[in-house]
Amino acid sequence: MRNKVLTAMLSMVMAGAVLLAAETAEQLTVNKCGLCHGVDKLCKYLGKKDAAGWAKMVDSMIIKGAKVNDQEKKTIAEYLAGLKAGAKPMCK
Repeated sequence: MRNKVLTAMLSMVMAGAVLLAAETAEQLTVNKCGLCHGVDKLCKYLGKKDAAGWAKMVDSMIIKGAKVNDQEKKTIAEYLAGLKAGAKPMCK
């Protein structure tokens, strides 16, 4: 019984961590990409680029002055690669 309770609690903690990570990736993207232009500009590329393609796009923004470190670039690229065309909040 004790193991079942611990397993259930661990599952809830892990599920919460996954949700928090998704929210963090979204917020990071909004904060970093939205500084220079609206994030709605990303909408036309959703569903068309993989993580490598998004990383390349972030690199081009870094060249133009975006303040994004390597871990943030990876997080943003993976987050955007996982969104489908028309996804909210990027697309309105």
